[in-house]
Amino acid sequence: ATLHPVKDLKLQDLAAVEACHEHARLVASVPPLPPSVAPRLRAWHALLDARRALSRRVDELEYGLSDANLRQMPDFETRVEVLQSMGYLDMDRTVTLKGRVACELSTGDELVGTEIIFAGVLADVPPEEAVALLASLVFQEKNASAPELSGSLKEACERAKALALAAGEEQARKGLAVAPDEYVAATMKFGLTEVVYEWARGTKFADICQYTDVQEGSIVRTIVRLDEMCRDVRNAARIMGDSALFEKMEAASAAIKRDIVFSASLYVSGA
Repeated sequence: ATLHPVKDLKLQDLAAVEACHEHARLVASVPPLPPSVAPRLRAWHALLDARRALSRRVDELEYGLSDANLRQMPDFETRVEVLQSMGYLDMDRTVTLKGRVACELSTGDELVGTEIIFAGVLADVPPEEAVALLASLVFQEKNASAPELSGSLKEACERAKALALAAGEEQARKGLAVAPDEYVAATMKFGLTEVVYEWARGTKFADICQYTDVQEGSIVRTIVRLDEMCRDVRNAARIMGDSALFEKMEAASAAIKRDIVFSASLYVSGA
């Protein structure tokens, strides 16, 4: 029932009372909706509500990507200084060749991956060792048995760790809340380096699983993502004009892209 403006709402102003009466008359004059329209009207209201919610979300995301929002980040200028000091931006904040290469790396930590590429770490090892090293940027699990590395692969991994440590130290030196040792541990995990090395050499899947306590599903996911990493580095090599690195990444990708890991279904017999 409609509330009475004087008895229920206790209004004393004559104009307000008249407005309430007029509102009641207008509401009463609206014809009722046909029964067939009411359900559709509720659906339309739901669609409009959803559209408004999506529009607000789009506005929020656009603002989140805008320069105005980035400048409000307390460490934005500090991060720019880090990129300039490491050669990813020049003094005019223009993206350099090194920065363009970093933009190509969508898998793993971009800074560490780019530092490894520009330091020539991948150039000094064969394809199977190069892809094994890159696995440390892709593998994400913290708890894994330590690999048994030796020779040039072990040396390459040590060089990569040193580059990651230097990147962490530079960020800390510029004022970012980064602990260099923790940065290395977070960006490089060598738990599947030996496994990937053996896989790239042609070892059977059942045999490589003996080198680690990591579950088979995690091994498969890592190798699949590693193929994406090889593609990223191959694109970076194209930008740099490094044909040798480009061919090495093609060979590395071909070495790991085989058998059960890249089969259409994992419900197959044997390994």
